[in-house]
Order: sequence, then C-alpha cells, then structure tokens
Amino acid sequence: MLMTKSRYEIPNFQIATLPQRHKNEYPFYLVFIKWAFGAFGRIFPKAAAKAAFRIFTTPRSRAVHRQTDKIIESVHKFELDYGKTKLQCYEWGIGEHIVLLVHGWESRGTALRGFVPGLLAQGFRVVTFDGPAHGDSGGQRTNLPEFAGAVKTVLQHIGAVHGIITHSFGGSTTSFALAHLDNSISVEKLVLIAVPASTRKVVADFAKLINLPNRALQALKAMIHERLKGLHFHETDLIVSLGKARVGEVLVVHDKFDPSVPFESAEDIFEKYDHANLLVTQGHGHFLLMKQPEVIRRILNFINGSEDGFSS
Repeated sequence: MLMTKSRYEIPNFQIATLPQRHKNEYPFYLVFIKWAFGAFGRIFPKAAAKAAFRIFTTPRSRAVHRQTDKIIESVHKFELDYGKTKLQCYEWGIGEHIVLLVHGWESRGTALRGFVPGLLAQGFRVVTFDGPAHGDSGGQRTNLPEFAGAVKTVLQHIGAVHGIITHSFGGSTTSFALAHLDNSISVEKLVLIAVPASTRKVVADFAKLINLPNRALQALKAMIHERLKGLHFHETDLIVSLGKARVGEVLVVHDKFDPSVPFESAEDIFEKYDHANLLVTQGHGHFLLMKQPEVIRRILNFINGSEDGFSS
C-alpha cells in the first residue's frame, strides 16, 4: 500500500525541455487594459470591478483538437442538463469502478485522454466532461462555484467514483464541489496536477496583472463573495476546501518550473495534509507534465493502489 507523506522527484531536468508559455502568453492589448483600469478604476471602482469580473470569468478561447486519434474516436458521448447549460460528457469502458477526469481553464475534458488507455487496462470506466463555457459545452462565461456545480452534476449522474484526476483549475473546482456542494461524495484517490493552492492569490495576481486599483479590487472581491452564497472567500482556496472533502489519499503532481502556478502551491498542500503525497517533475511546465509517460504511469499506480505505489 502507498504510505502517506511520500515525496518523489523524477530526475529528468533538461532546461531545454521547459515549454514556452503558449496559452498563457499575454495578449497584445493587455497594455491598453492596464491603462484603462489604472485611469478609470479609481474614479469608477464598481464599474471597473464589473469589467474585471467579466474578463476574469470569460475563457479567451475554446480548446479544440487539431486532429483525431483512436482514443477520441472510441469515446461514447452523452449530454447532461446543468441549469440552462448543456454539458458535453465523454466516457470509455464499462468497468464497475469509475475514474473522473476534470480539466483546467481554457481546456477540455478530452485533453486528459492520455490517462484513458492505462485506466481501461486496469479495468476502470473513465468519464470526463467539458466544463461550462469550455469545449463543446454551453455557456460563454463561468466561475469557480459554477464550474464546481458542473463537477457535482456529473458526479451525481455517474454515481460513486474510485478516483478523480484533475488539472489546474479543475483541481480547485473539484475540491470546492466535494467540500461545499455535496459533502456526501467520498473519493478514495484524488490527483491534483499543477493546482493553485489559493484562489485568493489567483485573484490578487489577476488584479495586479490588469492594474486594478485597490477600491475596485475590493468591489471585485465583494462580487465574488455574493456568488459564494454564504461561504467566505478563503473557502475557495483549495488548501482550505481539501480539508473538508471526504478524500482517502491525495497525490499532488507539480513541476518545479511551472510558469503558471508556482511550485510553492504544491509544497503548501503537501506540508499541510497528512494524506497528501507529492510527485515532482522538472522541465515539463504547466501542461506537458500530464502528457509524460512516466508521470502517467506513476499516477496510474497511485489510482490503482499498486503495491509499489507511485514512487517506484
């Protein structure tokens, strides 16, 4: 069995393999956005907060597959109603035990398909979905509580799951759903790949990026609080919600040189929770680490509960 508080580093660092920011590169019009918020945000803080919230909750693009493959072609698709939104869902296999895949911001469910062949070989049924305003699901904008509600909707539809594998924003929304939206759901294995420990820091970094004045930032936080329906802002932090979720074991996977989510996030989660384990890569950034065969193998070992665990 996997021992708690295990930490393992994959010694494969080559600085040349560190990916460029690609999806996280800042748009050319950011200079104008910074100027506009700096010039008018102090005079019209509420209006600036509304504009900032709109930008913050609107994906810049929808992920699409440039080419198909055997995994995509073998998928079974189905839809779920989520309020007025249709969620596009995907599944493979007919195993009794289920593993759910939850994608990150500006991604899609099938982006995590690299885990599918191994999970099927282990006898699992695999399910994923496109979050609101992502992939082929409906909607134009979304936020953490709404995306978490979609996670809850899928979980309640498919029934008990053995494990959940998440990437980035998907980890934040999943932890929020398990802790605050349906605490009756229990998960034996939870994988958090490149996840931010603090949503509050994400908001603060965003405000700094667009040059949002303090009064407008406070108004933005108030808008976020309204959508939390009685919860406090700090309860959106994964490092907080994880402690309230019914999870057996956690595997945190993070690259030391992640340009999008600092490695300190992984260390903070690992140090706080006794049921957390840490797998560290070097040189694969924010996106490529979940496509590395060695990383996939170790995550599958963790999900399957192999005797040699994820660190072999």
